[in-house]
Amino acid sequence: MLNDNSPDSQNKLLKIRKKCLNLPYIIYIGQIVVSMLVIILILVFTGSHPAVMIYKILILSFSFATLAALFSFIFAKRIFTKILLNTSRYNELQGIKLSVRGKILLHVLPTIILAILFTSLVGYSRLITEKGDLIFDVYKDQLQQYEVSSIYDEAKAREVLSHIKLLNEKTDSRFMITPSGKYISLDNMDASDFFIQYAIDVSDKYGGRIFEGYGLDSQGASIKVNGQDGSYILGIKYDISSNNTVLYFIISFIALFILNFIVLNYFSRSLGEDVSRVAKNLSDISHGVNVDLDQKLAITSNDEIGDLIIAFNKIQEKEKANIESMKENQAIILEQERLASLGQLIGGIAHNLKTPIMSIAGGIEALKDLTNEYKESIEDQAVSPADHYEIAKEMQEWLDKMKPYCSYMTDIISAVKGQAVQMNYAGSDKFTVEDLVKRIDVLMKHELKKYHCKLKPDFQIDLQTEIRGELNSLVQVFDNLIINAMHAYEGQTGEIGFSIYKERHNLKFALSDHGKGIPEEVQKRLFKEMFTTKGKNGTGLGLYMSYSTIKGRFSGNMKFESQEGVGTTFYITIPYLSAHVQEANDETFN
Repeated sequence: MLNDNSPDSQNKLLKIRKKCLNLPYIIYIGQIVVSMLVIILILVFTGSHPAVMIYKILILSFSFATLAALFSFIFAKRIFTKILLNTSRYNELQGIKLSVRGKILLHVLPTIILAILFTSLVGYSRLITEKGDLIFDVYKDQLQQYEVSSIYDEAKAREVLSHIKLLNEKTDSRFMITPSGKYISLDNMDASDFFIQYAIDVSDKYGGRIFEGYGLDSQGASIKVNGQDGSYILGIKYDISSNNTVLYFIISFIALFILNFIVLNYFSRSLGEDVSRVAKNLSDISHGVNVDLDQKLAITSNDEIGDLIIAFNKIQEKEKANIESMKENQAIILEQERLASLGQLIGGIAHNLKTPIMSIAGGIEALKDLTNEYKESIEDQAVSPADHYEIAKEMQEWLDKMKPYCSYMTDIISAVKGQAVQMNYAGSDKFTVEDLVKRIDVLMKHELKKYHCKLKPDFQIDLQTEIRGELNSLVQVFDNLIINAMHAYEGQTGEIGFSIYKERHNLKFALSDHGKGIPEEVQKRLFKEMFTTKGKNGTGLGLYMSYSTIKGRFSGNMKFESQEGVGTTFYITIPYLSAHVQEANDETFN
């Protein structure tokens, strides 16, 4: 898929990356939750169980499930990280997003819980073992006093057991098992079949010690004595569990958990805040937010975070140096562009003024010849008044020919002067799209009516969106484009589309007509030189200066699409500042 640049492969790779980010956490949480649910269901469907037994089983199950989940998480994370590194060209944020604080809590807190629970279980088990050994020794010593006595029967067994002193009359009980296997309790407490069978078959191997079912904290001490019809088993059944101890362990666990959570939460939050400060400043710089590059981040720890802050401060210093260098280079480039534009402007002016100047020069020479001819004819008696009128008529004709050329040069100089003033404007005014639209409406309403054209607005933005720059400069650009669009209809009724919409962080303006279009040979020359298709009625300055205004004064761009016989559309792209909540009004030009 990495070698396939098709959209389908790219989408699949993005889904794979999302799974690689999510799966380790899903496996981690799922393994613990599913394991515990299975154990709880088993306990529910296998009948009632003592609370201590449930406590032990749940602690063991949670401990092993958490341990297994931790190993699975580490293993899965390593595998999926390799895939993420191999697909790093699609480096987009996807999947479950956890803060540094959340990750630390998720990774460390279960381990702390595991350690506390497992330690409490081991401690409880060790305590119960020692308690069981102690109680067994006490009862065994009492029973052994009667082990070698005479032949027993049921009555004598009862008598012997009655002399045994119980350590806990609430939980302990005296019992005997007859040769027939009958269990008799002197204290009316039952025993499980497991306990009875264990006493008969196995207890001799363990010195008379009897164990209750697996996981139950109940034991017994017993001896075997001879009876008339077989062996009797005499013993004491006692409970070694300690509900108070379990309660103490639970309280201790809760207290330790809360203490560890507070400490870990403080530590992770402190670490997260340090990382967030660096990340926020980097994000501000990358997004062009105004950041005080002289204000360095404070170093708050002498560790890797401190190294990260030091590295960031160095990057910030280099960024500041780069920005200053860019500003200097930008000033140089702007000056070079200004000089280049000035050179192109002068070249265009020279080209446009060359013909009228040569024509005027030719007219001056003709007038000079006519003047000399007139002087010579003043005292010549052969020259009639009609000849004088003829000379005056020719002089007037030459003057009439020279006048339009003078007017044409005056227009060029006025246009250059106006555009040059706009180009030299360096203000930082702000205006809204609504201000622009209203100004265009006021200035172009008469011209549109004169040329039988109508402006059709399509505003898909908030008219309160702000633009930085000089309003009149941008109005002049749109005036030029609208006038060109009207001229494209060549006196016919026409409609000029005027659209405004957003494209990423820019405003995009589109002015379109359905006129004659621009010839292909002309399209290549637009924006590059002072060129006009209007002959003596145009100077070629309009589009050329409009393009320079958009690029130089508004940091934007200007393009066009045109097809002969179909029409032309000019696109202007300008960065915008902000927008207030207000619906666009498409009725401005109605």
